[in-house]
Amino acid sequence: MKLIPAIDLRGGRVVRLQQGDYERETRYDDDALVVARRYADAGATLIHVVDLDSARDGGTANLAAIEQLCREVDADIQTGGGVRSHEDFRRRIDAGAARVVIGSLCVREPATVASWLTGPDGERIVAGLDVSPGPEGAWFPRAAGWTESGDDDLFTLLERLVDAGLEHLLCTDIERDGMFAGPSLVLYESICARFSSLAVQASGGIGSSEDLNEVAQTGVASCIVGRALLEGRVALSEVGKWSR
Repeated sequence: MKLIPAIDLRGGRVVRLQQGDYERETRYDDDALVVARRYADAGATLIHVVDLDSARDGGTANLAAIEQLCREVDADIQTGGGVRSHEDFRRRIDAGAARVVIGSLCVREPATVASWLTGPDGERIVAGLDVSPGPEGAWFPRAAGWTESGDDDLFTLLERLVDAGLEHLLCTDIERDGMFAGPSLVLYESICARFSSLAVQASGGIGSSEDLNEVAQTGVASCIVGRALLEGRVALSEVGKWSR
């Protein structure tokens, strides 16, 4: 398992939201380039960058900052937030992103994303699915800042996307995001058992190095860590440890 450090951008500044709530924001002093270089120097080979402004309002609010990271940081950049059209996807690729995360569109228009998966750069698409538990142990993807639910449960949606060629999944348990409550181990075990071809990125709940050890046992390919790294709950040395 690899550790993927996360940087969330709002108004060009590094922030973190608790459970995706824009009213529960924590701001950090260092700018994105400083933070990204720190992670790259620690051994990160891939850094996850979220454009929170574009995620909420659409557009390319922090695209210039993301392009700078792609150009000036010695690590690949995976970025998401606000990808609502193929043009949005291409803009991120053209800015230098190694991978592009597509979230709400996967839930609202899975056929559209499926068609992109078979086209140029389809292997660089990451399905970013934020999920909440439902009846009988099922999980349901949410869209539009977690205010909408799609028609399909998580596994039904994944069957469709994997059949179209999806290789990468970033899955977040909404209830644990930014809360240091530990990773959703049962969720990741079930995904990895059902979809062995998927490179799964665990996200949400990491608050300690022990959490990393536990989520690594589920079979995920990587784990995204944001706030815990920024606040020192997970030591910077863990980046190199999990990037070898």
